[in-house]
Amino acid sequence: MNKYFSFFFRPFLPLFFIFLVNTFCSIVFADNEPGVSTFMYHRFDENKYPSTSVTKEQFLDHINFVITNEIEVISLEKLIEIMKSDDTFEKKVIAFSVDDAYRSFYDIAWPVFKENNIPVTLFVSTDSVDKQKKGYMSWDQINIFVNEGGTVGQHTSTHLHLPLNDRETIKSDILKSHKSFVKHLGFIPKLFAYPYGETSKLVIDVLGEFGIDHSFGQHSGVTSSYSNHYYLPRFSLNENFGKIDRFIFAAKAYSLRIEDFIPSEMYLVENKKPNIEFTIIDDLKNSDFNCFSNPGGKWNKQIINKITSKRIQIQLQEAYSSGRGRLNCTTKIDDKWHWFGYQFIIK
Repeated sequence: MNKYFSFFFRPFLPLFFIFLVNTFCSIVFADNEPGVSTFMYHRFDENKYPSTSVTKEQFLDHINFVITNEIEVISLEKLIEIMKSDDTFEKKVIAFSVDDAYRSFYDIAWPVFKENNIPVTLFVSTDSVDKQKKGYMSWDQINIFVNEGGTVGQHTSTHLHLPLNDRETIKSDILKSHKSFVKHLGFIPKLFAYPYGETSKLVIDVLGEFGIDHSFGQHSGVTSSYSNHYYLPRFSLNENFGKIDRFIFAAKAYSLRIEDFIPSEMYLVENKKPNIEFTIIDDLKNSDFNCFSNPGGKWNKQIINKITSKRIQIQLQEAYSSGRGRLNCTTKIDDKWHWFGYQFIIK
């Protein structure tokens, strides 16, 4: 019996060993995916606009923390490459992006990113640059930025509130930005970020028509392999939310992996008090799980109902007010904070 077993199965033992190793690795990584904390800036040291600007001191504190603590920074292209490969983010990393191409980025922030070899993506709304609006970069400066190693992404032409417009208007605006990119840079950037972080199922459908298969929002949270490819989170930084303690917390935060999120529509027109449900992938290990949101315009801790051991329902006490409805869920597992965020657009 043993002789026959050895004869027939010995050739397959190496394959069986590989199977066991891969299975074990999958189990190890299944309950721990550090993820990517992507940060988003707009203006730098423009104190007239505190809601969209960080001070120079705040920005330098951010970069100094990254360098001093040898935190790995990846490009957004690398982030997308990993997601497309269906791989997981096994190491904790961060990424940087900047929206709108304000001149203060070019004068203050870009020299610092460049000197320290830190990758950064600049999402450009082309209309403001085309019209040479005061306070914005020029196409010459954007070309220099690209030639010096920077990456450019799409941000529409006129910085539209995309969900508030019809299909043809959205397509026309994006196409106009493409023409401007080709004229001034010679190519159409592959990366895309929604103005104001706003999107809808219609907007995502239009992006698909243009061959855009990943895009970034403006809601807090850590990217994981389970993240919605068309709604990737970014931590927005300004004078209030750019303090070093918050930056460090967000940079160290791990992903909170969820799936089967409902409602699937980000743009709420009629039902402004949606039934929010999702399934948690991570093993919470009996840790407290809390969700905060702003229905009625006020941030409050929300009631959580357990449907199953993994599936939960968020019970909103009020309807969302017009504007943006945000949801932030966090838990602390083995001394690591895990963060999932989402944003609804309310008509």
